[in-house]
Amino acid sequence: MRVMAGAVAPTPAEGKVLSAEEMAEGWRLACQSQVSADMSVELPASALIVAHRIQIEGIGQEVTVEPNVTKTALRLPTPSTEDPRDDLTRVLDALDDEVRPPSSVQALRDLPGVLRQSSFHVTAVVAGKTLMAVEPGDTGDAAYGVAIDIGTTTVVVYLCHLATGELVGVASELNPQAQFGEDVISRLQIAVSGAEGLARLHGAITQAIDRLIGRAAEEAGVAREHIYEIVIVGNTCMSHLLLGLHPVGLVRLPFVPAFKGAQTVRAAELGIRIHGDGQVYVVPNIGGYVGADTVGVILASELDEAKGLQVAVDIGTNGEIVVAQDGELWACSTAAGPAFEGAKISRGMRAATGAIDKVSIDGDVTYHVLGEVRPTGICGSGLVDAVAEMTRMGVVDKSGRLRSQEDVNGAPEKVRRRIVQNESGLEFVLAAGDESGSGRPIAITARDVREAQLAKGAIYAGVDLLLRSLGRRPEEVDRLLLAGAFGNYIRRESAVAIGLVPDLPAERIVSIGNAAGLGARLALCSISLRRRAEGIARRVRHVELSEEEGFYDRFAEAMALRPMPGPGEQE
Repeated sequence: MRVMAGAVAPTPAEGKVLSAEEMAEGWRLACQSQVSADMSVELPASALIVAHRIQIEGIGQEVTVEPNVTKTALRLPTPSTEDPRDDLTRVLDALDDEVRPPSSVQALRDLPGVLRQSSFHVTAVVAGKTLMAVEPGDTGDAAYGVAIDIGTTTVVVYLCHLATGELVGVASELNPQAQFGEDVISRLQIAVSGAEGLARLHGAITQAIDRLIGRAAEEAGVAREHIYEIVIVGNTCMSHLLLGLHPVGLVRLPFVPAFKGAQTVRAAELGIRIHGDGQVYVVPNIGGYVGADTVGVILASELDEAKGLQVAVDIGTNGEIVVAQDGELWACSTAAGPAFEGAKISRGMRAATGAIDKVSIDGDVTYHVLGEVRPTGICGSGLVDAVAEMTRMGVVDKSGRLRSQEDVNGAPEKVRRRIVQNESGLEFVLAAGDESGSGRPIAITARDVREAQLAKGAIYAGVDLLLRSLGRRPEEVDRLLLAGAFGNYIRRESAVAIGLVPDLPAERIVSIGNAAGLGARLALCSISLRRRAEGIARRVRHVELSEEEGFYDRFAEAMALRPMPGPGEQE
């Protein structure tokens, strides 16, 4: 790590592996650094890239492929005294009457040479109604685009064949902006603190996108110059940082973004290497904290045309919530915090190799570990399972209090023995030190339970208040959609048990995967769906929960845990 402020003197061990220049620049070994005062550190992106479970799939639907970028092979007559038309007119006359001349001077510069080099057998590349380029020969089959989902935590790139809509490559990694701050608020604070902070956040994401496109293209055997368009979804903050826009309006009420509508810019302006005149289309945002990723979820799940009462929840550091009632749409965002992504949890980690992702308790604790290795921590889905099971067994009461062994009378003896007292208070041991990969026990502390309560309380209160503002109640929901990686892997029974989502029959709760990413792919492969996405963004009624009367009272109430029935008991 690099210590930006508050660096301590290097240890002898650090002197053996770091040069004097590196130590002078603030580089330290994290394992050697003792923090005794305020310290600001920067983690290199490489430290964040490990084998994480990243959700890249979404729900499916039938789509008519009609891309914005098309290719047409042309065999043009050569110039003669009888046909002295200029080169550009010759190409445009062979195309649709509405096709406009290129906006790029480079396309004009290339045109004479390309026509004569290929004996006037060329392929016209048209973006919308504008001639983008003319290529030698028949390159009609080499037409690709990229859909991207920029999450606060992860970035996923989908490489698609434009003519067929076929997915030919996928690449993903953790969002490297996490080295500057785990959550949106931390990154906004850095971005508004000065031009350097904004530039570093902007550069981190554009370089990651360029890197991921290169990886996907290489694996699929696709040349970068045959990638003509990029479609991007992300929350409003991510969209601003991508474009390098100062997000000053997002840091205080009334949370006004620099833009809401769709934006189209040249990829080269962002330092992203595709075709020289390739475009980046940024899907429109809904509001200050409800962004294009929510538009993607609505588009992919077809909530804008759904009948009855439906709710979609994309659970992450920010929980985006959409309520659809017979085609009418409302959306809000609630700050769930990073607990469900492993942050602020004593043994928390992201969904990576070594993470406990499932927990059950009967006569004793059993768990599943990603990668089938010894556990080194617990991820969000495991945390929800653990809290739900601990509540069911009476280890945790409805208020979230962790009980002592003496207070837990009904649980099996092996379960009771897992409740231990240490210097910081009570904790419930899932895996003893000799079972874990680190030699340290993996336990759920009272503070961990509280963090889970804060996260689930914010989400449930958002769902409940949004529904009640429409005169509806949670139990009236016909279908609840859980989007994103966390929503895909969480056990529905556990989510209901702790009150993360309304208490609905299991068949009404559906995991829909990375619907935001699928929405980006749909907008890439269909210009009609792209226009529909723009219409969705305009139609959604944005609700700012912090200004809603009763939200904080409802949030406090929603922190209570709802116990599940024990073995053989009735609800």
